[in-house]
Amino acid sequence: MARATRTRGTRELSDTDPAMMEAMDSEAAEHPLPDPTALPEEDLMLFMESALPQLSIEHLGRIGEAVRQIRQTKQEDARQTTRQAIEAQLQATGLSLRDLFPELLPSRRSGETGQIPPKYRGPNGEEWSGRGHTPKWLTALEATGRPRDEFRIREETSQEGKLSAATIEDI
Repeated sequence: MARATRTRGTRELSDTDPAMMEAMDSEAAEHPLPDPTALPEEDLMLFMESALPQLSIEHLGRIGEAVRQIRQTKQEDARQTTRQAIEAQLQATGLSLRDLFPELLPSRRSGETGQIPPKYRGPNGEEWSGRGHTPKWLTALEATGRPRDEFRIREETSQEGKLSAATIEDI
């Protein structure tokens, strides 16, 4: 059985240089590499940490890329496994994600858009919920000296004389 070409330093060795091949084999026998599958994870980490400083920048880059790919694959596998376990548990109990987290999922009811009701209305019917950036129409009106509160939508008292929700917020 022929041996493959080996590299030692920058010099390439082949089967035609038996003295060098024998020297390499005896070095390998003196310092056998551990079987990575037989080592506990902590010992494997210690071995790798001690070996990394001896590697070239090129080889460290190759290892870094391999680590990124393996990590991404393991994270995707863990995510998929966890998702399947949660779905199985939900199915076994007869629950859904909507039952557990109704605030995170959009409602199925028709007519419910999930939008926030407007708190401000402009002279041309423009509306704003009061969240996010101030709309241009309101900024322009405020620049002319008109107060923002002038455009706030207020509900009047109901027929029974009780305050409505909008006026309670104003208090």
